[in-house]
Amino acid sequence: MLTVIIGAGIVGLHVANALREAGHEVYVLEKEPYLAEHTSGRNSGVIHSGIFYEAGGFKEKVCIEGNRLTYEWLERLKVPFVACGKWIVPEEGQDDQLEPFFERIRLLPIPSPQLKSPEEVQKEEPLLRKTRAIFVPSTGILDAAAYVKSLATFLENQGVKIVLNCRVLEAEGQTLKTTRGEISFDRVINSAGLFSDEIARMTGLTDYEIRPCRGDYYLLQKTPIKRPVYHLPYHGAQGLGVHLTPTIDHQLLIGPNAFFIEKKDDYQHRSDISPYEKAVRYFLPDLPQTHLSVAYSGNRPKLFLKGKPDPEFTIIQDGNWIHLLGVESPGLTAAPALANDVAKL
Repeated sequence: MLTVIIGAGIVGLHVANALREAGHEVYVLEKEPYLAEHTSGRNSGVIHSGIFYEAGGFKEKVCIEGNRLTYEWLERLKVPFVACGKWIVPEEGQDDQLEPFFERIRLLPIPSPQLKSPEEVQKEEPLLRKTRAIFVPSTGILDAAAYVKSLATFLENQGVKIVLNCRVLEAEGQTLKTTRGEISFDRVINSAGLFSDEIARMTGLTDYEIRPCRGDYYLLQKTPIKRPVYHLPYHGAQGLGVHLTPTIDHQLLIGPNAFFIEKKDDYQHRSDISPYEKAVRYFLPDLPQTHLSVAYSGNRPKLFLKGKPDPEFTIIQDGNWIHLLGVESPGLTAAPALANDVAKL
């Protein structure tokens, strides 16, 4: 059974492993000259806990399962990570939402969140705003680019063929026409992320559209906190809002914001610094004046079905094709669990 996977992001690579273990011969085609050029390498580098998604939804399920599996993979591949947990800190006007949110997430099948007093928070994070906060222990941080590259090396050593600079141009019958020639297949997995709708249209699926939703980051070149700091979720927001994330190399990411753009491969940072400085001042009011520098940008592959937003991860089996659509955050965490679901198909 020859299975071709389109897209060598973290999801495509985990699918490749799951199918390799099931006995498939696997080729992974990647249109870029390098790995992790798009969503897998342009994110906050957070191992998510599964608390921010629709209760009982597919995204919540695969994130919670993926959290456990991701830690196992990081240990196996010797990828740098820290299982640090994270803080949920209410913003102005959110204080009355803290306990209801805590009551909801403490029922999830995750290591128990804790509601901390202002004194407990300050004891653990002296520079963090003195307020009640939720501590979520299952969150972590990792080197996302190293994760992708280490998994790719592992797969190649297991016989998986990863072909870079290979753009799929057309699908005809059981043959893919690419910029590096033709390849025949038994099955195809479309894991092309931002470009998955374009691949889907080659097979006749025309109702789905991926719109790129930009997230810009700024950087503080020191780490005044030990754990990521998030606020409570905003209803109807396109992302989780501007938050603070310590990095593996001891800096602090601030961001991302969220706004739609036209071009999927446009990564020009164009966000005003003021909201980022405001977030730092709010969460870290006693931090001495510091200089924020421009970091990088990423684009979320937001899925639309017949012109309307579709917030869930979507898996469509259509003959000998399987399409993975709308896999944005927490795709980095959910990847091994998503792969297991695909393998069952």
